[in-house]
Amino acid sequence: MKINIDKLWNYYQPTFEYEKIFNDLKWPWAGHKYFIYDFIRNLKPRSIVELGTHKGTSFFSMCQAVKDGKLKTKLYAIDIWKGDEHAGFYDETIFNEVVKIKKTYYSKQNIFLLRSLFDDAVSRFKNNSIDLLHIDGLHTYNAVKHDFDNWFKKVKKNGVIIFHDTNEKKDDFGVYKLWNKLKKEYKTLEFSHSHGLGILFKKSTSAQDLKIFETIWQKYYPLLIDKKVLKTQLQQSRTETEEARNNLSQKSLETKNYKKELEQTKKQIQQNKNHIQNLEIILSQIKSS
Repeated sequence: MKINIDKLWNYYQPTFEYEKIFNDLKWPWAGHKYFIYDFIRNLKPRSIVELGTHKGTSFFSMCQAVKDGKLKTKLYAIDIWKGDEHAGFYDETIFNEVVKIKKTYYSKQNIFLLRSLFDDAVSRFKNNSIDLLHIDGLHTYNAVKHDFDNWFKKVKKNGVIIFHDTNEKKDDFGVYKLWNKLKKEYKTLEFSHSHGLGILFKKSTSAQDLKIFETIWQKYYPLLIDKKVLKTQLQQSRTETEEARNNLSQKSLETKNYKKELEQTKKQIQQNKNHIQNLEIILSQIKSS
């Protein structure tokens, strides 16, 4: 994977098809989905491996980028799909939904769901064969360090390793401890929102073209997901308004209360519209800076 964009970066406005089955806006990784989509579309990696997929926000965001960009990328999701002490434990429902999304929206992409422990799967990959590795398994310091050390040689010399939860410090989360050490040794990019995301470049020269965007991206991508959330809330408000109108016609004795509720909902809709307009202005200014 060659990272050389000559100071140009294409910003996309994707539609994530998987959201029709899995509405993930409240999930921990959702704040980074627009960044990882643009990252894949711009860098065009040939091979992506994800350690820890769960319901698939990060993985299917990358699948969407591969599909839209008509890339020939191979995508590997490695997980036992039973959970852990951080994500919680769950039944077959989660894996069945992941399989359903894959078949429904990404059946023509080169996707491999490997139901395996990370340590058992590592031997399937040759050294220097992975363009992008995403580590998002158990988040204790020892676990994430083990995954990093165990898979490091599998990533190409000019490859990228991504860590989630680099800004999460509660309980026994320890990704941030490893990340703080790695930042001293490698070129990196970092986001603090949505629990934190760290992007590590094995080869320092690979990061030079992208580093100039870091400050801009740290403002742009959080605002982009905020805009998405606001639009969703706006749609919900419209639905509630319609329901209130229906109730008005059915419950004449409570007309006054429903009118008040209706006016409050309309006011909230207008506030959300104004907020979205302001965000669009800010996003446009950031992109043109």
